[in-house]
Parts: sequence; structure tokens; C-alpha cells
Amino acid sequence: MDDNEVFSNNRNALVIGNTDYDINRLDLKNPINDARLIYKTLNQLGFNVKLKKDLNKRQLLETLKEFYKVQTQSDVSIIYYAGHAFQNKNGDSYLIPTDFSSTNDIEDEAINLNNILKSFETKKPNIVILDACRELNQSGLSKPSIKDPVNTKLAYSTSFGKLASDDVDKNNTIYTSALSSFFKMEGLSVRDIFHMTSKMVLEKTNETQVPAHYFGVNIEDFKFSKTDN
Repeated sequence: MDDNEVFSNNRNALVIGNTDYDINRLDLKNPINDARLIYKTLNQLGFNVKLKKDLNKRQLLETLKEFYKVQTQSDVSIIYYAGHAFQNKNGDSYLIPTDFSSTNDIEDEAINLNNILKSFETKKPNIVILDACRELNQSGLSKPSIKDPVNTKLAYSTSFGKLASDDVDKNNTIYTSALSSFFKMEGLSVRDIFHMTSKMVLEKTNETQVPAHYFGVNIEDFKFSKTDN
């Protein structure tokens, strides 16, 4: 048995899709479709998956707090978020809940990504995936300004300062479709999954969307074998 294969049944995932925003112009088509696809994918890999959709700030905070209790006891955990995300003028990165109302009050109305990463860094493998734009009103998510977490892999569907297509003519975004297919492919490591996902997105978008992933050097060799569940 490969020492880097994760066979434990104690796998937990939180999957969030924010589609229906209070501000109509922020509405998206595919986040809930993508969330459902990742839900099915991780279920097939033996994860206990909690699927949430259209969360306002209070609900998003409560959901993250509840999952934190589960995550601390997990052998491996994944957080997947599809929806809007951007940064303020100081470069602080945020996830945008459905009740977000003003870019002038990001700190009050959104969820700080850095705080999530700090809270969820443990000695066990942890992956945080965001299929979200990294640009809104000409600002984008920068690499989090925190000490590099060695057991947490952070993956974005696009690179700094760039948009991620909602792919309204498809049932799922190109990124999440690719990610799902590689998660289900036997023998791939965490490094392989995100590298191959990035290459596929690059090819299918003619290099207009460039996924990025950071951190997690200790878990890059892990492989998610299928379980009997």
C-alpha cells in the first residue's frame, strides 16, 4: 500500500454554492450545479459531504463554524466554494455571501478568507477550493498574506486579478468539470489533480483562464483512493 494514499473513511467535506444574490446583477448560473457535481464526486470517494446553497453571512459563518468542529476530527477534509469572491482596497480577500449589499462595507458584510485558512490549518490533509472570480470592480484576490500552511492546499479556478467564466451555456464551469473528472481518476495525487485541472482549463479556454493553487507542500503526494462506501 502506498503510504501517501488516504484510505480512511473519516473524510469530511463542506460544499457551498452561492447563486441567488440579493443584488440581481451578482446572480450566477452555475455555482449550485457545480456544488452538486462536487457533492456527488466526493461522495463517490467516500467523503461525508454537507451541501449548502445560497448562504447569507450569518448562515455562512455558522456553517463554517459547524464544519470546523467536524474538520478537527477528520483524517482529511475539503471545503469547496462556488460563488463570488473579491478583495478590498487593502488587498484583504473575501468570500461574498448572498446578502452582500455594498462594496464599501466588505469587512462587515463578507467573510475573510485568511481567517478561514488560519482556522482550518491542522496536521491532517485539508483542501480549500474556490471556483470564483478573483476580480470584481477591478480588484482581485491576492495570495493570502499568512504564514504558508503546509497541510492546507488552496486552489483557485483562476489566477490573481482575473475572471472565472460562469459558463452559462454549460451545466457546469470548465474548472469544476475538470476538477471532478480528475478527482475520480485512480492513482492521481493532490498535486496531479490540480496540475491536470489547470492544464485542461488552459486548453479549453485558450489560456484566458489560468487556475492557481498554493501551499500544502506536505499533502501534495496524497492520493484519494475510492472506498467501499
